[in-house]
Amino acid sequence: MRVYKQQNVLNAARERVAWIFQTYPRVVVSISSGKDSTVLAYLCSEEAQRQGREVEFFFLDQEAEYAATVDQVRLMMAWPNVKPLWYQVPIRMTNATSYEEDFLFAWGPGLHWMREKEPGAIRKEPRAPDRFYPFFRWMEEQLGENAVSLIGLRSEESLNRYRAVTRHPGREGINWSSKGKGTTKFYPLYDWTFEDVWTYLYCYHVPYNKIYDWLYIKGEHIPGFRVSNLIHEKAFKCLALLQEFEPDTYNRLIARIGGITVAARYAKEASVFRARTLPKTYKTWKSFRDFLLETIPTDTAQLFRERFEAHLVSESVYRQQARQLLLNDWENNVPVVQQEDTDPLEKWRAIL
Repeated sequence: MRVYKQQNVLNAARERVAWIFQTYPRVVVSISSGKDSTVLAYLCSEEAQRQGREVEFFFLDQEAEYAATVDQVRLMMAWPNVKPLWYQVPIRMTNATSYEEDFLFAWGPGLHWMREKEPGAIRKEPRAPDRFYPFFRWMEEQLGENAVSLIGLRSEESLNRYRAVTRHPGREGINWSSKGKGTTKFYPLYDWTFEDVWTYLYCYHVPYNKIYDWLYIKGEHIPGFRVSNLIHEKAFKCLALLQEFEPDTYNRLIARIGGITVAARYAKEASVFRARTLPKTYKTWKSFRDFLLETIPTDTAQLFRERFEAHLVSESVYRQQARQLLLNDWENNVPVVQQEDTDPLEKWRAIL
């Protein structure tokens, strides 16, 4: 249940950050260059200066990043009292743009990278796993119990994020925390709104990722836009604008991995990748899904067929299955929501 107080979210966040610095000897902030992590990092840098402490900024560089993201991270790593933890280690990123290259082996040895590594970056970590989520779990284990990880996650963004923040507190009485692998995670901005974030950035003149300015100029839906790696299954639609925003980045990305040109051309089409509109040549989502299963590589198709066998039989499910196939989401990162077909007017008939 939400409890509204007289205190504003900025003062509450400052109190939380101050308490964390007073309570724990080591504070690590995960940054992405997105608006939320930028606000959290700035608050932590300010508090570190007030207490004469050091704060560590952790950034996992996935190579296929906006140039504006790299510029923002460089700026943040140079803030006062900040110790950089800029990881540029070999890591395999799922490639949602190609059936032939399932992964971008970011910073892979002997490969032609999109850019040179940063001076002072952490370039080798032999014990670390080379996959995204396992790497984060491994990183939490390395921090240990005397360290805490701060994340700029807001519960407003989705019900899943709200539950992730508040369901299982990592410290008793602190409902904006959770327990990680060997460390406790805190979310000091969990009750901030989208408007709170941008108001803070404006009022305190905090530099932010300039990709947001480009998106605003182009009329994009900023609240739903992710500043993530360029081939992520939930963010690759940015490829449609990348040629205009950062042509050099686009050219380097094309040279680095396959599927980029097609993804950039069709990223915003309702019938392609997002599967919101059924192509005109098909009468049902099932027929379209079956066509996709017949045309993708055999090994990949078999993986999807085995997964789909456990799903409900409905057009709604078939549409989501088609979306997974179009995204080459063999890892199930955008899972199918199991639901029966319903009459779209049924809800309104019940109300009336």
